Amino acid sequence: MLTIKRIRGTDSPWFTDVDALYESAFPLHEKREPQAKASALKHDNYVLQAWFDGEQFIGMIGAWDFAGYTYIEHLAVNGKLRAQGYGKRMLSQFLQMHPLTVLEIDPLTTEIAHKRLRFYQSLGFYENGYRHFHPSYHVGMADHELIVLSYPQQISDEQYRRFNADLCKVVMERVSQA
Repeated sequence: MLTIKRIRGTDSPWFTDVDALYESAFPLHEKREPQAKASALKHDNYVLQAWFDGEQFIGMIGAWDFAGYTYIEHLAVNGKLRAQGYGKRMLSQFLQMHPLTVLEIDPLTTEIAHKRLRFYQSLGFYENGYRHFHPSYHVGMADHELIVLSYPQQISDEQYRRFNADLCKVVMERVSQA
């Protein structure tokens, strides 16, 4: 069983490791500005987790808990530990605690994107057919199209509309206020 440490502020002893992984694992258009990261940590729905195997930091999950589902905004494994099964272990453990989970992946335009889809499908995620655009994290940068995945089944039209509204009005609201 992996250990999870919740990060409640930038002064957390694990924030530096999580933030360094976050900055290295995601492209600019998928990352919050520093003020927006701090702001998200103050939101009641947001949970930032540092994951450990014993004392070794292995990864991070940034997720939003909403009524009836959880949205994983960011998930990353320490680059030195990739391909050792930690992503699968982290996500499997996370899914046991969050019965309905939604996340997004890049469109299937590269082999890496196809590999990522297969990884999530191997854990029980389903692709949803909604045309979906994630709002931009940065002023002047366009929204980006992503594929919505859900576990343990596809989501209904109503569930998608609620997820998209939560994404735009709650998750991304902190970005525009930063």
